Amino acid sequence: MMNIKTRRTIRKYNQQPITDELLNQLLEDSARTQTMGNLQLYSVIVTRDEEMKKRLAPFHFNQPMVTEAPVVLTICADFRRTTDWCEARKATPGYDNLLSYQNAATDALLYAQTFSNLAEEAGLGICFLGTTVYMTQGIIDTLKLPALVMPVATLTVGWPDEEPALTDRLPLEAFVHQETYQPYSAERIDNLYEYKESLPENKAFVEQNSKETLAQVFTDCRYTKDANEAMSITLAESLFKQGFLSSPQICSSLPILEVRPDVLECDVVRFQNKREKWVAFVGLYEGYPYEIFTGLMDDEEGIMLPKSVSSGRIIKHTSRNGQKRYDFQFENKRGYKTTVEGLSEKFNPEYWNYAKLISGVLRYRMPIDHVIKLVSSLELDSDNINSWTTGVVRALKRYQPNAPLEEE
Repeated sequence: MMNIKTRRTIRKYNQQPITDELLNQLLEDSARTQTMGNLQLYSVIVTRDEEMKKRLAPFHFNQPMVTEAPVVLTICADFRRTTDWCEARKATPGYDNLLSYQNAATDALLYAQTFSNLAEEAGLGICFLGTTVYMTQGIIDTLKLPALVMPVATLTVGWPDEEPALTDRLPLEAFVHQETYQPYSAERIDNLYEYKESLPENKAFVEQNSKETLAQVFTDCRYTKDANEAMSITLAESLFKQGFLSSPQICSSLPILEVRPDVLECDVVRFQNKREKWVAFVGLYEGYPYEIFTGLMDDEEGIMLPKSVSSGRIIKHTSRNGQKRYDFQFENKRGYKTTVEGLSEKFNPEYWNYAKLISGVLRYRMPIDHVIKLVSSLELDSDNINSWTTGVVRALKRYQPNAPLEEE
């Protein structure tokens, strides 16, 4: 049995099972932790199934404890349940915003910490996986998390099969400030970090990574600026898709690409223009709409696609004389690649010009709500064009928060 002063992170577990009775008791007791407004803004996904652990593992960089632990807990910030409760009781919820995510994430982390303490007191070993917020969308999709639910913490749980050494901690004066925040002078930093930097294991850590200081190991190897910025974008995208961020907020966090990448992931959205069947190819950059192509389906001069095709890639080709061509490529059910060449050649020139206009505002990160408003407000002479813009709006609406994935 551990206490807080002797607790260790446990990554190796023996084969002794955790009974449902013990696990449920710990989960129930942990609910006595602090919570905002007594709303309990969290949910816990319990994973015992071996196949499900294997599916989750890649989103935790395939750390072995994810598949080896008898139980994996994914603890989520959850405003879905509270929102559903409000709507069922004639109350109007307003929890689709960043503050609500912060409150729910705080609740979820308090619950995770309380569960960890209680489980360790019962003799179990815990590993807290910080990787949960790095690749959130994969976890969301695997666990089928609805809007207003975000994974914030993962715990692997089992009976310990190791007793690692205690890790170092900074002294009290490093993190406790009396009355107001006290700045860290160079001399104070030297004093606070002297012990940590002098430990043989940390010196070996520096040497193994060919660095000069321990701090460089963290900035240059473990938690780099590039990785942090890239994962910040994916986190913002997940918050957007789960309904906690609005379009303007996510757009401000995304870079603007002056030069279009040669290859973009693509969604395929079918719609009707008058009585004709049309298809939109929405090129994505960092999961956000970057460009749109549209064309006729089921026509000798149109675009023929199996009904099962819902995604693929748009590939840009540039000839020696500088002319550009855009192709759509997808994999069929047997894994063979099929390419539809010359997307731009499939369009009436007037449609193509409007598509280029819409792609331009998408590339410069106009919020998707504003793009939809702009396209909807176009008053054009041709009924066919007006009908076409309605289809484009329908295609783009799926990228709004909480939008259902519908097709005509």
